[in-house]
Amino acid sequence: TDVTGDEDTVWTTGIDWMQENFECCGITTPDDWSADAGAAVWWIKVTGGNHENDVPDSCCKDISEDCGAGYAVPYDENDDTPYDNKIYADGCYDKAVDWAMDKAMIMGICGIIFIVFEIINGMFALCLRSAE
Repeated sequence: TDVTGDEDTVWTTGIDWMQENFECCGITTPDDWSADAGAAVWWIKVTGGNHENDVPDSCCKDISEDCGAGYAVPYDENDDTPYDNKIYADGCYDKAVDWAMDKAMIMGICGIIFIVFEIINGMFALCLRSAE
């Protein structure tokens, strides 16, 4: 997707990427996209007000044109197949935090390994210097 110079497309592409790859929809639930929730005012406005009860197609498990129509509504948490199992029922916030924490753990481990490696290199340098 060409996103140069179009801020709306950049945001849309980022949100779509997150929802597709993290298999989530909305911030906490898909009904975050509804007009009543007030979180998706921008999306509803730029689409001409046509999506007051819809979620973006990137929320759908099998993406197709208008597959998210009518799904920006609360669901019964006791339902075994929320949203008819057609869209992701989990919000993206928790999944994004988990992803970031996972990457932070990897970076922390790499940092510790690097520090240990530098300490060992420093000791070798001192040993070589004292051997002269």
